[in-house]
Amino acid sequence: MIGAILGNSSLMMFAALVLALSFGGFPADLPLKSGDISMISLVVMLTLSLSSLDLKRMRIGPHVKGIRNALLLSFVLSTGITLAMAFLFDGDLRQGWILEASVPAAVSVITFSYLWGGNTESSAVSLVVMYFVSLAFTPLVTLAFTGEAVSEVTLLYYIGMLIVLPMAFSQLVKRFITSTALRGMLINIAFFVLVVAVAGANRDVLLDVNPVLLALIAAAFVRIFGVGLVFYYCCKRKGIARKDLVTGTLFATYKNTGMAASLALVLIGPEAAVPAAVCMVVEVFWLIFAGKVLFSDGYLIAKDQKLVESGDP
Repeated sequence: MIGAILGNSSLMMFAALVLALSFGGFPADLPLKSGDISMISLVVMLTLSLSSLDLKRMRIGPHVKGIRNALLLSFVLSTGITLAMAFLFDGDLRQGWILEASVPAAVSVITFSYLWGGNTESSAVSLVVMYFVSLAFTPLVTLAFTGEAVSEVTLLYYIGMLIVLPMAFSQLVKRFITSTALRGMLINIAFFVLVVAVAGANRDVLLDVNPVLLALIAAAFVRIFGVGLVFYYCCKRKGIARKDLVTGTLFATYKNTGMAASLALVLIGPEAAVPAAVCMVVEVFWLIFAGKVLFSDGYLIAKDQKLVESGDP
């Protein structure tokens, strides 16, 4: 029973969101702040996801097309739509949307590629390349649209924490956690903690229903659900392979909202972090919807070195 609950990613995400909006995030007197907890959760998720890959054999060459597609989907399609949303707002809210547009895809694209049977190796290689490209891309976008460039030192910190550390730890974890089912459950627990930390910390803002918040939610739905559904059905019509469809849909819709929120707080102020907080909540609903509706028919798990079709994760 417990294993079935922990293994159901949609249920775990929904439960985390309900808990965060009902009771708030983690207590303020904890030694670790919400930002620290969310960062640790991301590192754990990525470490577990990457532990399913043989990193020593990974090469950029076979994934050039995947890297190109990932960069176009995240830095052209998703960034372009997000910038369009930015100019529907003024002041710090606009700045917050611009920061959301400037960041790369969420590192947990790897996690959901793995959980939904996507091209996990391609997504991992693409993300490593994308985060190094972001050293130039993110400062350029923020400088062009806000007048203040994001520090490359800050970006290097994120690359170290969200790419280098998980890659290093994953090979150690791989020796001790060989069960795919257990790996999936631990990933869901880490994502549960992440949602509680991020959504809970912004509970008051998210529950203060007003016209501006409703406009932010509508814009986030267009950027995430609108783009995701149009991309999904266009690719389905063209007969794109399912594993590439999973990975492409994630890159088109899933930005690193945690990074955007952190940058907003550091560079501008609390109000600028609100768009990222709203996007985080909408992304949770998107991930639940995509996992249950768009990609529920082919959830894959590795067992005895073979891929076998399973039921709901």
